Amino acid sequence: MAPKTAPMGIPEAIAPSHTRRFPVAAPHQGGKKHRASSKERKSKRESTVFRRIDLKSDGARLSPQQASHRYPNAIRTTRFTVLSWLPKSLYLQFHRAANIYFVAIAMISCIPWVEAKWQPKVLTVASILFAQALKDLYEDLKRWKDDKAVNTSPAGRFSPRSGRVDETTWRDIDAGDLIVVRKGEPFPADMLALATSDNGVFYVATKSMDGETNLKERLAPAESQACVAGSTKPEQAAKKLLGAGIKVFLERPHPVIAELTCSMSTQASQESFGLSAENFGFRGCDLQNTSWVVGLACYVGDDTKIRLNSFPPPSKTSELERFLNNCVLCILGFLISVSLYFAVASTVSSAQSLPLYKIFAKYLVILYPVLPMTLYIAFEVLHLIIGIQIEGDQLMYNEETEKSAKARNTSVVEELGQVGYVFSDKTGTLTANEMRFAYCSVGSVTYGPFLPEGDTPGPGSRQVALAMCGESPHSVGARAFFEALAVCHTVKLDEDGTFQGESPDEVALVDAAATNGFALVARESVGGNVVHRVRCPGPSGSDSGGAVKDYDIRHLLAFNSDRKRMSVICAEADGGATVMTKGADTVMEKLLAEPLPREARIALADFSRQGLRTLVVARRRMAPADYAAWRLKWDQASREMEDRAAKLDQVAALAEVGLGYTGVTALEDRLQDCVPTTIATLREAGIRVWVLTGDKVETAVEIAKSCRLIDDDMRLTKVVDTASADDCLEILATAGSNEAGSPCKGGVSTHKGMVLDGQSVGHILGNSAARSALYSAASTSSSCVCCRLSPLQKRELVELVRAENPKAITLAIGDGANDVPMIQGAHVGVGVRGKEGSSAVLASDLAISQFSFVGNLVLCHGRNSYRRISTFLLFFIYKSMALGWSYIIYAHSMWFSGEGAYPQWLDIIWNPLTSCAVVLMLASDCDVPDEEALRSPQMYTPGPARVLFNARVFGRWMVVATIQGVISWCVPVYGLTTHAERIDRPLENGGPFWQASFTAFTTIFFVVHLKLLLVSECPLHPIGAAALALELLAYLPVAAFLGSPLAPSHELVGAPYAVFTSWPHVAVLVLVPLAALAPEAIAIGAKRLWRGHMGPSEGGFAIVEGDSESDRSDDSDESE
Repeated sequence: MAPKTAPMGIPEAIAPSHTRRFPVAAPHQGGKKHRASSKERKSKRESTVFRRIDLKSDGARLSPQQASHRYPNAIRTTRFTVLSWLPKSLYLQFHRAANIYFVAIAMISCIPWVEAKWQPKVLTVASILFAQALKDLYEDLKRWKDDKAVNTSPAGRFSPRSGRVDETTWRDIDAGDLIVVRKGEPFPADMLALATSDNGVFYVATKSMDGETNLKERLAPAESQACVAGSTKPEQAAKKLLGAGIKVFLERPHPVIAELTCSMSTQASQESFGLSAENFGFRGCDLQNTSWVVGLACYVGDDTKIRLNSFPPPSKTSELERFLNNCVLCILGFLISVSLYFAVASTVSSAQSLPLYKIFAKYLVILYPVLPMTLYIAFEVLHLIIGIQIEGDQLMYNEETEKSAKARNTSVVEELGQVGYVFSDKTGTLTANEMRFAYCSVGSVTYGPFLPEGDTPGPGSRQVALAMCGESPHSVGARAFFEALAVCHTVKLDEDGTFQGESPDEVALVDAAATNGFALVARESVGGNVVHRVRCPGPSGSDSGGAVKDYDIRHLLAFNSDRKRMSVICAEADGGATVMTKGADTVMEKLLAEPLPREARIALADFSRQGLRTLVVARRRMAPADYAAWRLKWDQASREMEDRAAKLDQVAALAEVGLGYTGVTALEDRLQDCVPTTIATLREAGIRVWVLTGDKVETAVEIAKSCRLIDDDMRLTKVVDTASADDCLEILATAGSNEAGSPCKGGVSTHKGMVLDGQSVGHILGNSAARSALYSAASTSSSCVCCRLSPLQKRELVELVRAENPKAITLAIGDGANDVPMIQGAHVGVGVRGKEGSSAVLASDLAISQFSFVGNLVLCHGRNSYRRISTFLLFFIYKSMALGWSYIIYAHSMWFSGEGAYPQWLDIIWNPLTSCAVVLMLASDCDVPDEEALRSPQMYTPGPARVLFNARVFGRWMVVATIQGVISWCVPVYGLTTHAERIDRPLENGGPFWQASFTAFTTIFFVVHLKLLLVSECPLHPIGAAALALELLAYLPVAAFLGSPLAPSHELVGAPYAVFTSWPHVAVLVLVPLAALAPEAIAIGAKRLWRGHMGPSEGGFAIVEGDSESDRSDDSDESE
């Protein structure tokens, strides 16, 4: 079965599912003539071949010939070219309806009969669009520089003409080139390794491709390695390879890294033999622990695996931003409707002699300030500042990694304050992924603990040493067990003698074997095969007197998420072989010749209850005839060009049957610091926590108890080992009927949890009724543990919650490549920098260094972000609506004559002079210290309940905007002018109407800034207070300039001076804002006094602008 792949093309299991370790002989099948089967294979091979490369003494021949490119191996990640930059950037910006509206207004204002000042509108719109285009260009220039640095990286290419390795650049490499890669250098293309300095073995670091930090062992084909025997330099090896008559048949490029179905032949071996991904070094992977590799460039440029997997992460838009976009569309609809109404009313009343469409266009231009032009820019700036605050939080700085939190996608920070579900991986996320050998069970005896007690080794090693003495069946079993641990692995010794492996589990097991007498001293390549050199214990069980034994590893059947086991096949001197296998107990039980012993079952259950990770070890002896027959099938499958991986898996399974039980291992993976406290705090905040893991049920439950996800008195609903979806429905229905009487908090039962396994989850996901039943049961549980899950099932559970409750905000957190689907499927994805590489971090929206930082991220930054951005959006729309009522009232009072309420240059400065302070003041606004928010997690509840931003709150803000806007316009205009003065609108030397209009504008300006002080929780914060003061002070010189003869238009000439020197006008400027804001100020003050009196323990910290009876999310409604 081919390995599953994640949405971005990254496979769940990177390690190849098979390894070919020997020259291949042509098989004969059941009486068929060899010639006929050869033709059949050739026909099938040619039908699937994408490219054929023949190595000749003067270079390579490609068939079919490929198109000529100037730089065949160059890559480009930029979004634009020189010619497409501006058009494409503008096209992307026009995806926002508001930008289309602003451009339309600017174009309409240029029409003469509109009688509008086109210059400020055109310049403003052009400046905003061009600024965004420059931002796009700046980001693209960074990509271009990165591309250039990669494309011009040096590489060594062998020249057949000169016989030397010449230096070239990555972009100049073409398919068919012989490339020399030296230690520490990356592979410049997807290369078939033909020869290495270490007898065909080489090691690669694949972190840049799959994020995994451990070294991977790869192997050059034994046939090509044999062609360079005696070569000590890469130049010598390259010359011999060109004369070896090598032909390579390549399949079409595809993104699945673990699958590569190609074949190869040499002059010495006329029959072709199969190649797999383990024979290749992929572009971007670094060569390690190997002096040099000579490889054939097979796939270049965009055909390489890393490029085929280079898909951008899914675009995520927060719920508040979607609401904002809808608000913008509603405002646009409102403006168009009002303009049409004014145009019709003007035509009916004959106030203007213009046609209906011209009046409509004029009013569109007059009313354009109502839609804030700076809204999206200010929104992005606020997100950017919050992201900087997250990255600068010293409470989330990890001294071990020396890294702080990283906000990779700031557009979802407000959703951190609305999280209802947290989906977490276990290993490496809740635990430290530091494996230590704790216990083992061999035969009927359990040994351990092996964990040291301070500086004193655990008693397990002494017990094993005594058990190995003698030749009793038990002693033989103990030696066979630790021998298997020392041989069945892919661990290698580093130059300093430390073990390096593809997983911490393997390293821990090999280290345990070494501690107990079977020490791996070397891993070498001999004749194309890998040899494990192991120092075995002496007769007494001690290290002294022991011999060094070589284990000839002919086949490595690697672990992946489908097989859940790995095996090695060691050749014996008599032509037979020994199969050593280790894997999950659920898989291994089916492969044993006899049922698992009772003692082993007891040990497995006991280890699981302690939260330990277990593996079953088994082995068997293959007779020479059996091994020869099996090897024949393996050879045949390895030559297949179609479904080779699946066929090899089938053949591998034939070797892993009839195994004899050897023992059980138990590894401890300790919890990270503060994990129990963090989970308890999240649950106290009303957040449901789900742990999704691949561990067995008992292990996961014990870990869940130790991290306080499951309490001792919690009633667990277990949906495990079910046979069908109907069984799952029955258990879930029973759980629902038993819910009555359970202590609840916000609709969530604090004494109820759920446990599911992968088999049951599979049944549930395929049945719509079971999906709904699972969500209904899980939504009333505070905890859920899902075990034995595949990476795809993790994502499907996240999507189940999102589908059943579209309003629920989900957060997924993990540290490995297998967590990427889950992270990308949630509203907010958090990657943990761990020991499993950087895949999770690269796919995440936010990156942290340990799980305990989630508390600070969600309860502090998330809560503040939700409150700040909610207030920001409400305030921004409020201030525009408050100003908009001036135009509506004045249009009615003037019988729709098409005149504006303010001079055009005055309303143009409205948005620039009311946007900066709100961003800076709210970005620095904080109602309680972070320490208090962590101590009182119940303060988080307004976010998931949508208390601060819902239809009722939005409606209240709009009502307030209407009242305050009407008062701010009517009192100055109707109180300071007569009807005749309002009709007389001189175009210069501001008359009474323009003085009243300026007074009304200034009044609204003061009202919205005082309103900002009222809604701010910390109005005297130095940054916010300074921004507000500067914005108020900036209004004075701007007003003075517009009232001077130097102004672009002269309606206001002298008006500001007249207003500020007239007592009636000054009285209006002082009293009207106070009167307009007094009721709201009294209400807010009373709520804050009540909140301070109640304190956090009684829920008094609900934000004053929230609604205690506001609309709840669907999950709260259903729970209640």
